[in-house]
Amino acid sequence: MTRRQHFLSEMLENIRLPYEAKWDGPAAGGEFRNQVEEEYFQQFVDNTEPQAVILDLACGDGRHTLRVAERVGEVVGLDLSHNSLAKAKKKCSVRDNVTFTHGSIFQLPFRPNTFDGIWFSEAFEYVPPDKRRILLSSLNNVLKDSGILYMSVETWQSPSIITSLKQLWTDFRLFCYWKFIKRKPLLWGEFLYYSPVKRINWSGWHYHVHTSKRTLCKLLDECGFAIEKINLSDDYIYVLCCKASG
Repeated sequence: MTRRQHFLSEMLENIRLPYEAKWDGPAAGGEFRNQVEEEYFQQFVDNTEPQAVILDLACGDGRHTLRVAERVGEVVGLDLSHNSLAKAKKKCSVRDNVTFTHGSIFQLPFRPNTFDGIWFSEAFEYVPPDKRRILLSSLNNVLKDSGILYMSVETWQSPSIITSLKQLWTDFRLFCYWKFIKRKPLLWGEFLYYSPVKRINWSGWHYHVHTSKRTLCKLLDECGFAIEKINLSDDYIYVLCCKASG
């Protein structure tokens, strides 16, 4: 195992641990981060048939799973955290068209052409730069022809140039600290930030990756997706795309 492979193995565990910790705050109840995300949700479900089968990838505690299940035929939620899945199952117990699977987004346990759509919210920031194409290609593989993909992707960019430059500078300093002082085998975009004890009973350095809008568009195109709509808001890139024909 190379240093990079060993590091990524450690980071996968680093990503999982906060979600396995006890959460002292109130459970999320199907809310969206902002109006932009809610508008994307409406467009996502409006572009699916009533009998559609949807994958809620990295579903977390099911805050979006329940909302999607109210509008489509079947929803499959997948997450790496047993704790989050337990919360999601409880939240979605009122629905009989939802099933949950424990697993990694990097090893999807689904056959090709299984889903009419994939809802992938606030988890691409855990995808290492050298794993992005593999992941997006696997999503394309499990989507049916003309299937749709929604993603919200954390970024250093903002509609404000000044805000963007400030966040980029913060990212750069964190990257340099972990790359050159702590000697971690990072790729550009990766960093670790300190997460203090707040609503969860866990604290420590947490792995993250920021993606630029240009990079995301290039990746989606290379992996067989056609972008239908894309917006930048509140430190996130919101994008709705479909599986390209041919």
